[in-house]
Order: sequence, then structure tokens, then C-alpha cells
Amino acid sequence: MTGDVLTVVIPTYNRPDSLRRAMESLFWQGEARSGLRLIVADNSVDASARLTFDTLAEKAPDTITLTYLHVPEAGVANARNAAMKELETPLIAFLDDDQAAPTHWIEELLAAYKTFGAAVTFGPVQTVLPDDITKHRAYYENFFAREPNISPGYIEKPFGCGNCLIDARQVPTKGPWFDTRMNEVGGEDDLLFQRIRANRGKFAWAPNAPVFEYPLRQRISLSYTLRRAFAYGQGPVTLARKRQPPRYDLLLFWVIIGGGKFALHSLRWLVLRLIGNRNRAFEADQAVRGLGKILFWVKLRFYGTSTVTQFSDQPGASSATGEPAPAVHDTRPGMTGRDSLARR
Repeated sequence: MTGDVLTVVIPTYNRPDSLRRAMESLFWQGEARSGLRLIVADNSVDASARLTFDTLAEKAPDTITLTYLHVPEAGVANARNAAMKELETPLIAFLDDDQAAPTHWIEELLAAYKTFGAAVTFGPVQTVLPDDITKHRAYYENFFAREPNISPGYIEKPFGCGNCLIDARQVPTKGPWFDTRMNEVGGEDDLLFQRIRANRGKFAWAPNAPVFEYPLRQRISLSYTLRRAFAYGQGPVTLARKRQPPRYDLLLFWVIIGGGKFALHSLRWLVLRLIGNRNRAFEADQAVRGLGKILFWVKLRFYGTSTVTQFSDQPGASSATGEPAPAVHDTRPGMTGRDSLARR
């Protein structure tokens, strides 16, 4: 199988430096010699990724087709759905804008797909932290990573969308790929994978196809990771609620599990806190995940309009009012669709 049947999608939001690293890592892919397509879906209100994209487009190998999409409607589900509308290949790999791929990434993903033919193939994520992060370093490395001790083959549990390969022919075609109701809270990929499972799609693991994740510095804090842990804990309950019909028996089951988990790990955290054990953050994380199952109706927002509000003093918002800046539309010849640019 060659790269001419593969599209790589990078959703991005106000991270030009991270986007540069992610895009450049794809230029060095071994499979890039066979040709692949790269779609950058810019979810900022002011097309902040456009300059980075245009600069790198001039340096990209001729075998890579580059497409830029400006998707000003806030929310990662919107960005991903816009990219799905531009698909011209049966296979799609997702890379987050804070990730970078080693040179063999695509080759290993395709090899695993060729072997197992799964609807979705996942690979590991390895955390890269700044050297000056010392407190709770082991916890942060584990939190942002995805390195389960799994052999190559089929798996029961799907992971997140970053570093996965999806066979579009095995995705149910009814409605958009990603549920826009999850734009601000995340979990749209979980719902997609639930639909794929219901359609008898299989999941596979490719341990030799890792990517490196470079978390934003403002996310390397317990205030952020524990909020995310709370939301992750809500995941099974959310899936039970959004099934058709809803599975309230499963909801009750997970609430009970959450109660036990919260009690157990809270007690462990307290003991470790009293003795000053440096690994106590792991117990706090597990306790908060249990709490998320109990308080399943509480919604913490991480994306979409809430992100615009959080970064109202950042590029992409009016410095005078804090309101989102108007979208920038490119009117140069050759532009099509939603501020899109295709380059061969």
C-alpha cells in the first residue's frame, strides 16, 4: 500500500509554532515519497495558521498535496468535520497540532492496517516535557502519553483521535463524522468510535507507530490535568447516555464504579499527601476520574467558544473588545471551498 491513498489531517488552534513542528515532521516521512495529502484545518477566528501554512507550503516535498481550510466556527468537531468534507482518499490519519511524527510513522500505520484491516488503527503517544518541569514530572509524562503494554493486533478499547488511522469505508455514513454537540467539552472522537463499533468495525494497535506530544506549558499543571481527568472519567457515562436508546443501566453501573474509585483513591491520596510522597498526583488523578462518573452532568469546557473566551487576549480576538475577530477569507485565484488552498 502506498501513500497515495492516505490523507493526514491536523486540526489546529492558535499554535503556529506547534503546527510548524507537526507539519515539518510529515515532510520527512518515508511514505511521503509515494505521495500523500495533508489537510490543515485552522479553527482560529482570524486564520492564525495561514502564515505558517503558506511558509511551509513553499518548502514541502513535491510529492505532498497540501490543503488549508479555515474553519472559524469554534469547536474541534467543526474543524474535523470540515476536513472530512474534503476527503479524496479512503484512509485518514489524524495528528494533533501539538504532536510530531518520526520518519517511519506513516509506514508503520499502513503496515498495521495492511495486516489487520481494522476500521481504526491506533499508535502510542510519547510525552516530551521541558527540562525545567520537575515537580510531578512522572505524572505529567504519563498523563499526556499513550503507551499501554499492548502487542500488535486487535484491541477492544479505542483511544483518542490523535495518532490514529481510519478507514473511511468502514465509517457509518449517516450524518457528520464528529458530533458537534461535543465541540466545547471534547469526546466527539469517542462517539465516532462508538458508532464504528456498533457498525461491527474493529480496532487495532500499532506499537511501532508512535508520535511525540509536546504539551503546551500552560497545560502542564494540576489545575489543567485534574480538570481533564474529571472529564475523562465522565466518558463511559456520556457514552451510555448518548446511546440510542440510552443505557441507564450502564449509567448507574458507572456511577457506582465512580463512587468506589473516588473513595479508594481519595484515601490513598490523603495518605501519600501526609507522608509527602511525590507520586500522590497519580492518586488525585484517579480520584477525580471517579468523581467525574458521579457528577456526570457537570460539563467542563475545553474547546469551542470557551477556548475563545479563555484566549480573548491572544491572537484571534480583538484587543479592544475581546470579541472574536472576523474571519479572513483568501480571494486569490485557485481558492475553493471554505478558504481552502490545494497545492501539489
